[in-house]
Amino acid sequence: MNYSGIIRQVKLTEYLYELKILSVRDVAKRLNVTFNTVKRDFEKLCSILEEYIEKSEVDSTTIQIAFFSSFTRYDLIKQVYKESKFLRGCSWYLLGQPGYLTIVEEEFVSVAKAFKIKKRVEEYFKNANVMDDEGNLVENELEYRLVMMSVWMRCDLLDQKLDKNLHRLATIFVDQVLDHLSNDYEMNKREYTFLTLAAYLSFSRKDTKRLKFPNEEFLFLRKSMIFNQIKDIAEIVLGANQLSENEIAFFVSIYRSVNLNTRNYLIVKMNYMQKRDAFIEDRPETVKKLIKLIEDQFNANLNNNILFEKPFMNFLNTLWYNIQNYTVEKHYYLSDSQLEVFSKLKETLNYWKKDIDKEDEIIFNDTSLEKLCSEIESSLAQKRQSKFAILIVAEDELSHVVYRENLTRWLNMDYSIIDNTMYYSIKDVPIYAKEWPHVIVCERSLIFEDDTYRSNLFAISKSTIFEDIKSIFLYIYEWK
Repeated sequence: MNYSGIIRQVKLTEYLYELKILSVRDVAKRLNVTFNTVKRDFEKLCSILEEYIEKSEVDSTTIQIAFFSSFTRYDLIKQVYKESKFLRGCSWYLLGQPGYLTIVEEEFVSVAKAFKIKKRVEEYFKNANVMDDEGNLVENELEYRLVMMSVWMRCDLLDQKLDKNLHRLATIFVDQVLDHLSNDYEMNKREYTFLTLAAYLSFSRKDTKRLKFPNEEFLFLRKSMIFNQIKDIAEIVLGANQLSENEIAFFVSIYRSVNLNTRNYLIVKMNYMQKRDAFIEDRPETVKKLIKLIEDQFNANLNNNILFEKPFMNFLNTLWYNIQNYTVEKHYYLSDSQLEVFSKLKETLNYWKKDIDKEDEIIFNDTSLEKLCSEIESSLAQKRQSKFAILIVAEDELSHVVYRENLTRWLNMDYSIIDNTMYYSIKDVPIYAKEWPHVIVCERSLIFEDDTYRSNLFAISKSTIFEDIKSIFLYIYEWK
């Protein structure tokens, strides 16, 4: 949305909410504005959010705010968005009052200012594919709903359009979905509001407009486990056959795009494993191809890596039908290394977008991409390499079992491999090429003076096994 001053102040609010204190110079660099602009924005925020702020300070180089703990990030940014005449202009359009005179009378601005607002609103609607070149709203139901949700999440003016009975039904429906499907999930205010608005728009617009989904995405949503569960809940709340499968798919798509905060990590891993087969393995020409491109760009092993794949799937959840351009995601204050990841990742995504055959244009959202970068940087740092080989020399078969099983227990075997050959003398160990990193773990009683020249030779005994494994672990870790 083209209201840069408000967006800048929203970002500043979110940065301060997360980090508490900021360098003015660093923020100015991140936002591509002057030092004095950041200071002016800070002063304005302190005025807008006065009742939300416990303490604020500013000096020659830093700004800091402590917000009262009772307020959420969403509470704060909604107050900032209230200052936006552009959002209110969008709202008047969606309320069926698009004339500039409405903006003049309701927003107390000059005619010239009203024309400027009206032009920016129309540019936004055209870019979102819900308005034609003549300024008429067009039948593009999916994008229209997403635009409406995007505006409504930021500006309460659309509450004038609310059907209270349908909204109450939407709330009941969302509560039932969370109660049946969410495994004790706790949903924050922003996400709960987003789900409720999605349900409300399905209920209120289901008979007036035909909702269309890209075929690939509809088939994916249709065969997901939660599709039929949500369909059953809708029939309980509304009655049988009240919502079409496209309407169910719409709500499922929104439900899948929000974060669900479970209290049990096992459920997180089970959900991830269940989802990745359909989301990644069944899409070799799109998703798997993209993972391969990212692996090549960053020289990293990412396939079957939950650190990468879980946030990556969350990102793609909102990509196919461009929902990420309409959510109220928080803005992330990226480090220099994360900004570098952002630049490379965006380059890779744009290359991939040109290479795949999609029904609808894919538009990447920088805020969602910033979020992804903050989540996957650590997985990209683990560079591709040959697995570290561990060769074990022991006195007998039982000793081999003891050492092998203990090493397997304490070392990450995703990045290491134990030679299956059971050596009973150092002399039996073959000479490996230098490019294959390895260590020789040898029972102490089998090491003699002539063997101690090897820097990668580690002694081990049953009586000191934990200390010995710690030394081996540190050596491998430092090498990596």
